[in-house]
Amino acid sequence: MWASFLKTAPQNLFHAAGFAPSVLFITFLYLLLRRARSSMRRLALLAFPGTFTHELLHFIVGTLLLAKPAGFSVWPKRADGGWLLGSVSFRKINLLNGAFVGLAPLLLLPLAWLSLTRLVLPFWVHHQWAGWTMAGYFTATLLFSALPSLQDFKVARPSLLLYGTLGAIGWLWGSSGGRAWFQ
Repeated sequence: MWASFLKTAPQNLFHAAGFAPSVLFITFLYLLLRRARSSMRRLALLAFPGTFTHELLHFIVGTLLLAKPAGFSVWPKRADGGWLLGSVSFRKINLLNGAFVGLAPLLLLPLAWLSLTRLVLPFWVHHQWAGWTMAGYFTATLLFSALPSLQDFKVARPSLLLYGTLGAIGWLWGSSGGRAWFQ
């Protein structure tokens, strides 16, 4: 069933069967998640799959880049006049790994695309509406949780400044052929 869909999938997914209704449905669910922010309990419950994968990506990237994860939580709690849906703490965030650990949730964007193309659309094609609904909900929670939080940007900021500076120097060096540096 799945293999036949993947082999016959059109080259241009925008014209795939069910693409437009699936994207509209995922957008509708995403907007519902945004609206659920008025009740933190409701948001925590509805956004749980995305929150879990958001924090899991911090944990995985932090582990791979030797940031030494020290704690992992997806239990909502009050913090600084708001709510914290989840968190991962680290012992060794530094200039080299901070940007990657802090911005790890951006990896949810390609995962959401994979979920759309490998789950949502095949369910549509095979008229499996319960699966289509659940896969659409899962995809919407991935999109909802893909943006790094303000705390994530605080962790990533020093590292981003370093990589941005090095990138600018590299670009200047490359665009001048290195000549301007030695004149």
